[in-house]
Amino acid sequence: MMTDYDFPVWFWDDDTTDEERCRWLTQERCRRQAMRQQTGYQRRMQKQHDRLNRRQQASPAFVKVDEYR
Repeated sequence: MMTDYDFPVWFWDDDTTDEERCRWLTQERCRRQAMRQQTGYQRRMQKQHDRLNRRQQASPAFVKVDEYR
């Protein structure tokens, strides 16, 4: 099955029920819809993404920490 979903590892396990798969897919569709619209969720996720990018750029692997000590 070809989709653009990033399924969790447990999704295809034999012990995963159809109800669990359905619940996950429903939550994922709702999350995607909230990200397309101008919602509080979309703004929070964008801010979190931006913050993580800034933290990665400030990592010692990218910035010479010696200059700031």
